[in-house]
Amino acid sequence: MSSLRARADDPGSTAPERRIDEVRAAAAAVFEQRGYSGTTMALIADEIGVLPGSLYHHFRSKEEIAVAILQRFEQDLGTASVKPARAADADPEQRLRLLMHEVVSLSLRNRAAVRLRVFEPPAVTTERLRDARRIHAPALEQAWRTTVDDLARDRPDRAGDARLLRFAVKSLALDAGAQFPDDPDPSSIAGLLADLLLTGVAAGCPDDEDLDRSDAVRAADDAMATWPRRPATTAGSDVRGRIIAAARTAFARHGFEAATIRDIAGLAEVRMATLYRRVESKEAILADVVAGFSTDLGRAVRAALTNGDCPVASLDALAKVLTRARRGFREESDIMRFGYALDSHAAPLRAYAAETDDRLRLLEGLLADGMARGSLRRLAEPQAAARQVRVCLWLPYQDFGRTSERRAHAFLRRTLLRGFVNG
Repeated sequence: MSSLRARADDPGSTAPERRIDEVRAAAAAVFEQRGYSGTTMALIADEIGVLPGSLYHHFRSKEEIAVAILQRFEQDLGTASVKPARAADADPEQRLRLLMHEVVSLSLRNRAAVRLRVFEPPAVTTERLRDARRIHAPALEQAWRTTVDDLARDRPDRAGDARLLRFAVKSLALDAGAQFPDDPDPSSIAGLLADLLLTGVAAGCPDDEDLDRSDAVRAADDAMATWPRRPATTAGSDVRGRIIAAARTAFARHGFEAATIRDIAGLAEVRMATLYRRVESKEAILADVVAGFSTDLGRAVRAALTNGDCPVASLDALAKVLTRARRGFREESDIMRFGYALDSHAAPLRAYAAETDDRLRLLEGLLADGMARGSLRRLAEPQAAARQVRVCLWLPYQDFGRTSERRAHAFLRRTLLRGFVNG
C-alpha cells in the first residue's frame, strides 16, 4: 500500500480530504507505471473510475497533482531522521543503517515520486514542478552528514572517503523505489546495501598493486581500449552526426518516450524535413545510440568477469569498467539509468534490457563461485547480491564534485571490496 493510499483510507480525514488523497493515490499509480509524459487526466480518472471533469474540482492539471505527490514525498523525507536521531545510544554504523532503512522505506512507498524525479519534465511545464523535483529536506541532509562524519571519525584513515560514502548511501537509499521496483522489503534492501559498502564483499582482498596486475583488469583494459572516442559535434559537423548527438542528449534528459522528434531537431538545429531525410524514425535513432554502447560495454564486462581465477579481482575489474562507462558513456547510461527507463515498446530498449539481464547472470555466477570458494562473503544469495553490487557500481560518482574515474574506482576498492569499517 502506498503512503498516499494509506492516507486516503484515514478515517480521521474529512470527505474532501479523503477525495483529494484518493486522487493523489490514483495518480501516483499511473505516474509510477507511465511516467509524467505518459500520464493524462483521463488515465487518472479511469484509475479512480470517474469522469475526467470530476478531477478538476480538486486539481487543475496533472502537473498540479505531480507537484502534490512530490511535495508529500519531501514532507515524508523531512521526518526520516527522527528515529535515527532518537537512537542516541547507538554507534554511528547502527545509526547509518537505521537512517538508510528509513529512507529506503519511504522511497519504496513513494515510487511515483521517485519516478517523477528520474527525467526532466517537458519544457512546457512550470518552474514549480521543476523545483518540486529537487528534494529540500535539510534535517535529513544534516542527519546524513553527521552520521557519516561520526562513522569516519572512528576510522581516520578513511576520512577522505566520507563525502563519497555520503553521496553513495544517500543516492542508493533515495532511489531505491526505482532501482528495486519489484522488491517491497526495505529491510533486505537497506541492510544489504549497507553491508556491501560498510563491511565489503571480499573475505580477503589482494593489495592494490596485485589488483592492478590481475588478469581480469588487464583483459578489461584491453577491451576498454577499443571503445571509440566520441568526436565533438559542432554546427559544421555532418548533419546526421548532429542529429544522433542531439537525440542522445534529448533521450538522456527526458527519456525516450517523452523526447520528441521536434526536441531532437531543435537541439540539432535542423529543420524537421532535413531530419527525416537523414533518419527513418525516433526508434531508429535510438538504435544508433544504444547499439554501440551496449556492445562495447558488454565486451568489457565479459572480459572483467571471465578472465583470471580470482573473483575479487574480477569484481575490481568490473568496478573499473562501470566507473569508466558511467563517465565515458554518460548520456547513454542516463537513458538506461533505472529499470523504469526500459518501460517501452521500443525494440532497442528491449534488446538492451535482455543484454543487461545476460550480464547480470554472469555476475551472479561469479558471486556464486566466489562464495562457494570462500573468497567472497555470503552477504545474501547471489541473485540478490548481484543486483545490489551492480547498483553500487553504476552510481554516477562523477556527479559528486567531478570525482575522477580513478578516485571512484579507488573508493569502490576501499568500500565494496574491503568495507569502509573493515578495511
